[in-house]
Amino acid sequence: MSDAFEGRTFPKGVLIAVGALLGFTIVMIAVARLTGFMMPQAPFLAEVESRDIRFVEQTDGSMAVRDAATDELIQTLPPGGEGFVRGMLRSLERQRKGYEADISEPFHLARREDGMLTLEDPITGIRLDLRAYGVDNEGSFAVFLPSTPVQR
Repeated sequence: MSDAFEGRTFPKGVLIAVGALLGFTIVMIAVARLTGFMMPQAPFLAEVESRDIRFVEQTDGSMAVRDAATDELIQTLPPGGEGFVRGMLRSLERQRKGYEADISEPFHLARREDGMLTLEDPITGIRLDLRAYGVDNEGSFAVFLPSTPVQR
């Protein structure tokens, strides 16, 4: 069986276009880095419900989730359980190391007017839209709010 493309050269126009696109992308990234230009982000809507929460490691490997204002126990995460919540906390804890803060400092959990759930770290200034991680993972944090989660 013969190859239909045998003896045909790759079109130079395509190579030139790809090279130009890559070059343009590199130049734009360099300009943004050097000038500090950042695209504006859409603002978050107002909070309709919020709670400051702390995560406290227990000696048995579990993690207590507590209301930062009242020290009320909201939930206890079993050892090895709630993988998404623990994974997010490991990532946020890594960011906090530069600020010499640990995971037991409070986080701000809020439900917005549009139902979006955000987790904010007041120490680092990081604010995460939990909906971006999927409905089930967002629900892992929604249980820490006083009301029941909004159904979509």
